Amino acid sequence: MDELFRLLPDEYAAPIADRLCYDRLCEVRIINGMPVRVCYDGAYYFLCRTGITKQRADAFVADARAADGVVMRACERSLYTVTDTLKRGYVSVAGGIRIGVCGSGVMSGTELTAVKDFTSVNIRLPHEIKGCAASVLLKTLANGVIKNTLIVSPPGAGKTTLLRDLCRSVSDRGHNVLLCDEKYEIASVCKGAPTLDVGCRTDVVSGVDKAKTLDMGIANMRPDVIMMDELFGTELDDVRRASTCGIAVIATVHAKDPDDLRRKQGWERAMTEGLFDVLAVLSAPPRRNIELYEGIRS
Repeated sequence: MDELFRLLPDEYAAPIADRLCYDRLCEVRIINGMPVRVCYDGAYYFLCRTGITKQRADAFVADARAADGVVMRACERSLYTVTDTLKRGYVSVAGGIRIGVCGSGVMSGTELTAVKDFTSVNIRLPHEIKGCAASVLLKTLANGVIKNTLIVSPPGAGKTTLLRDLCRSVSDRGHNVLLCDEKYEIASVCKGAPTLDVGCRTDVVSGVDKAKTLDMGIANMRPDVIMMDELFGTELDDVRRASTCGIAVIATVHAKDPDDLRRKQGWERAMTEGLFDVLAVLSAPPRRNIELYEGIRS
């Protein structure tokens, strides 16, 4: 909560603190000159002095430099320290908060060198729900063997929360875990230590892409399982490479269901060959159900 309030103007922080439950708050979205919105219990509302409302007329309206203010507070007024992640569209802060950022790109030929004149931000809030992965864990660790597991989820359904709890659970049951935390939102490492619980046997690589993490981790860390968020079809060869080394992979992907997943580039082959043994499919909020599939093939 404190880290979120550090990012926001006091007038926005007050109704969140007094009227809203942090565990149900997922996002705070600020667009310069527009009503401030929040995602609360999976639905969008306007933020107002009394909490949340569906009435636009009652909402706080962000000023012309509101997005810039959030970004500057996030980086403690040292933009150069976050240039690399800004070029990838976000800034991460302690506690696993990730701020999506829009603005004007500065180009050098075809290369994006900086982002300036910030126009909007989406403050995405992490949640630790210990035990939420219990049903998935039973399938992933059946007979003590870690199975390749894929968490399939539409945006905002809780895939990262589930992955974090699965990481903690597998790690604390005695397995060496290598966590690829590209966007600093799973373990949220700050000053060399995770600020979110990912287990006592988890080695964390932050801010590095999956291919480089595998190169470093397989050679040096001897993991039993590698965990990664937001897997793309173009990265499936990395999963295959880990599997040929005898290392399990647990990952997430954006899709509505197995049929939707098959339609994405590269995934039809992955499903046909049975690259993943277990699929955990999350439904969109507010339902948040988990359906489990084993041995799914086209």
